[in-house]
Amino acid sequence: MDDFILNFKSKVDVQKVRESFPEISDSEVPIWFGSPTVMSMAAKYLLAALVLMTHMIFFWAAKFEDIDGEGNANLVIGIAKSILDFSGVLGFVIVMFAIAKINHFLNVSSSGKWTTTWLIINGCVPFVIVLFDWSGKILGYFMDDIPDTPMWMDWYYPLLGIISFVFAVSMTTHYRNSFQYAITDKRVHIRKKFLYFDTSSVGIPFEKVENLKVEPPLIGRILGFGNVYIITDGRQSSYREANDSASKSIFSNSILSRWILIQRNFSVSSEDPSECLYCINEPMLVYRLINELIDNS
Repeated sequence: MDDFILNFKSKVDVQKVRESFPEISDSEVPIWFGSPTVMSMAAKYLLAALVLMTHMIFFWAAKFEDIDGEGNANLVIGIAKSILDFSGVLGFVIVMFAIAKINHFLNVSSSGKWTTTWLIINGCVPFVIVLFDWSGKILGYFMDDIPDTPMWMDWYYPLLGIISFVFAVSMTTHYRNSFQYAITDKRVHIRKKFLYFDTSSVGIPFEKVENLKVEPPLIGRILGFGNVYIITDGRQSSYREANDSASKSIFSNSILSRWILIQRNFSVSSEDPSECLYCINEPMLVYRLINELIDNS
C-alpha cells in the first residue's frame, strides 16, 4: 500500500468497523469508515422549521393582534389573519397541503414519500377534527344524546407544530445515523439499519466497479461534502426512479392524480443514501482512495 492509502488506514478504528459491518471477512483490511454528515439532512431540518413556523404564525394570527410596525412579519401575520377570517382552520389545512405539494414538486432531497406523508398528516389532523365537529353538529339536528365531538382550539396550532417538529427532527436524525459506509482493500460496503427492521447491506467488489462519480449538492460545494457514486455493470442503480415510475403508472389515467404526482424533472443521480456514499466528507479524497485501491487490487 502507498502512503496515501496508509494514511487513511491509520485513522480507522478497525474494531468499530468490524462491529458495524460483521459481514467484512477476516481477509479484508478496513481502510476507511464514514457516514452522512450532519448537514446532509439540512433540507429536511429546514422544512421541519418551516412547518413549525407556519403553525406558530397561524396561532398568533388566531389569538393575538398584529405585530407593531409594517415589517415582513406583520405582513405574514396579516395574510394568515385574512385566511382564517375567510375560511377558518380550513385555510390552514389548505396552506399545509400547498406546502406539501410545492415540496413534492421541487423534487429535492426533502421531497421523498415519507416527508410528503408527514406534511399531509399535518394538514389532515385539523381537517379531521373539524370534520368530526361538523358531523356532530349536523347529527344533533336529527338525533338526541349525541356525544360531544372534538373542536379545533387555537392552542392546538403550537401543540401540533411542536409535536410535528420534534418528530421530524428525531426521525431525520435517526435516518441519517442509519447509514454507514466502509472501504476495505477488497470492497466498498454500504449498510442501512433504519427502525431496526429496515436493514440492508451490500458489498461491492472492486473488480465489478466500472466507474466512479462525485456529485456534491449545492450546499456540499460550500461545506466540503458530496456523494460518491459507484457505477457497476455499465450503469448506476435506478431503484428510486423505477419505483417512482411504477407508482405514477398506477394513477396515470386520472387528471387529478397527475397533478398530485407531477414533479420537476432534472438530470441528477439518485440521492438514496443506500445506493451511494451519501454526503460524506472529503468526497474527492475518497474518490481517489477507491481508485488507488482498485489499481492495487
